[in-house]
Amino acid sequence: MTSSAPDFPAAADEAAASPTGLAAGLHVAESDRKSWLDIAFVRAGGMFSAPTLMVGAALGMGLALSGAALATLAGFGFIVAYMCFVSMQAADLGLPTASLAAPALGRAGARYLVSLIVGVVTIGWFGVQTAVCGASLSLMLLDVFAIEAPVWACSVALGALMLITAVIGFNGLKWLSSVAAPLLVLICLYGVGASIARAGSLEPLLGYVPLPADAIGFIAGVNMAVGLFAFAGATAGDFARFARTRKDAVLSCVVGVIPAALVALVAGASLAIVTGESDIAVIMNSVGLPAVGLVALVLSAWTVNAGNVYSAGLGFAVMMGRDEDGSKWTTAVSGVLGIVLAVGGILGQFEAFLTVLSACGPALAGVMIADYWLVRKGRPENVRVQEGFSTAGLAGLAVGIAVGVVTGGTFALVPGLEFLDMPFFIGPVNGIAVSMVVYVVAYKLAKLPAFPGTIQLIVHRK
Repeated sequence: MTSSAPDFPAAADEAAASPTGLAAGLHVAESDRKSWLDIAFVRAGGMFSAPTLMVGAALGMGLALSGAALATLAGFGFIVAYMCFVSMQAADLGLPTASLAAPALGRAGARYLVSLIVGVVTIGWFGVQTAVCGASLSLMLLDVFAIEAPVWACSVALGALMLITAVIGFNGLKWLSSVAAPLLVLICLYGVGASIARAGSLEPLLGYVPLPADAIGFIAGVNMAVGLFAFAGATAGDFARFARTRKDAVLSCVVGVIPAALVALVAGASLAIVTGESDIAVIMNSVGLPAVGLVALVLSAWTVNAGNVYSAGLGFAVMMGRDEDGSKWTTAVSGVLGIVLAVGGILGQFEAFLTVLSACGPALAGVMIADYWLVRKGRPENVRVQEGFSTAGLAGLAVGIAVGVVTGGTFALVPGLEFLDMPFFIGPVNGIAVSMVVYVVAYKLAKLPAFPGTIQLIVHRK
């Protein structure tokens, strides 16, 4: 493999080419950068969803309220830690995830392998959540308002709503999240308060002790919290490329993710403990506010899935060499495909496959972090991209994925492959750590260029 060595172009140059030589049209110029608060709102909006409340419910029933809160802080603390490093790299280079991976995986590895993984995972989950929300909306309209709406029609309507926002781009997601995130926080808090009021005291919540059949270990709880957001953490660069500085990138992760995750998961835990329900829409129905439940259902699906299809569009835009305008077309096509899959009712057969593929996230983050921060010392001017595939990157990614899925309980969910399930500690933590070690060792064994100096955590940009 040959290695090119372009200098990092000045970020202040509005016409700056891509520092990786890949997807130059998706590079975010200085004039288009956003405040950390704008990015934090987008991240916070993605925290509120039916799966988040369901995981929170499982944590609450298995660990009680205090244990659920601690598992959330531990799990999301780990995710935000690696998100920050990925996000700072994205702020430096102004590029989406698939392009950020080019120095670690090679030009072809980033363009085809990473773009395909990101695209397939996010389209798949877009379709799964669109189908689930369409079915829930159809049922709610019938039960509460006596309106018969076919599941397919509800899925198409919701999917189209999410897709339009994603096609608009970052500004559309920012607008949506700035409205949805505060409203969903209030809805979750109201649901908890109303449920406690119906119970008559805080005793059912604070005095709850998990039943033996429901109890889980703390490490298992942390694993559940991490698994909820691990892939999204690895693709944090899709939004962080809009950050003006490394500080803004870090603030958008810490402020945008941890508080929202804590509210959403603890709300799910509280609702499950007090009522035995994990679906916010069902809770609102039970306390006599079906319209609020309907709003919660639509908003929670909207914020999460718009981000899914936005990342899918960026991934395929990198693969096809499209610019920012071209990514709108790849986003539109990705969304239509996701809606078709949702309406076709075949996604249930692929959920196990998507779960395994989603476990690639921490290992992908691991090789990116090892390359940019440990090998290139966090210095943009050290960015080099190999043509073709990087052997070191592929080795780190493959071993990291294997360790993560085998030790993280992923194969326990795959019929016929349960024998590969070998739980140990926290699967995503194992995956990211192993991928980093393997990458650095393989890089040195391949005698690739070494970069002198210490790791540079602070960059002064014009």
